[in-house]
Amino acid sequence: MNRKLKIVAVSAVLLISAVFGVSGLSGGKDELLYEDAEGLPGETGAAFEDVRIKEDEAEPLRDIYVHVCGAVAREGVYKLPEGSRVFEAVEMAGGFAEDAVKEYLNLASVLSDGMKLYVPTDEELSELSVINSAEESTSSLININTASREQLMSITGIGETRALAIIEYREKNGAFSAIEDIMKVDGIKQGMFDKIKDQITV
Repeated sequence: MNRKLKIVAVSAVLLISAVFGVSGLSGGKDELLYEDAEGLPGETGAAFEDVRIKEDEAEPLRDIYVHVCGAVAREGVYKLPEGSRVFEAVEMAGGFAEDAVKEYLNLASVLSDGMKLYVPTDEELSELSVINSAEESTSSLININTASREQLMSITGIGETRALAIIEYREKNGAFSAIEDIMKVDGIKQGMFDKIKDQITV
């Protein structure tokens, strides 16, 4: 009888130890995984927490306003998110008109607040090219009222003596009223004027 009691007692002790040992280990492991997932003491949790902080600190994008005009379907002022591109503004304006010069704009450029986008037509761009060519031609002319000795000497047939004579004349008589007045300078006659008239201005 005593032997049976001893066997039962030992069996009970072993059973209790097994139950508590497994649950303790399991409980400890479950608790650790839970803490990591929630970002409490574990490294994984800390990483999640850092991500949450960065997301909270991120500033929302502000709106910008852009004026789209010219050869587009609907000219106007449009609101877009900051960081939008030129092509997005054109799309909001209904796209390009049929005679628009699409290559005139860099469609990949980033828009800025208060920006004005003008899309020219083929005709407008042609006129602009003519104006620019005329301005370039005019800017290459030598102004005989303001040119230095070196600049005057760059005119065909004008050497140092004639350049100094031009400067002396305008110092004594004032500015030239027309390019023809240069013939009043000693040594410059009609033949010389015909050679240089396309190179000078007043």
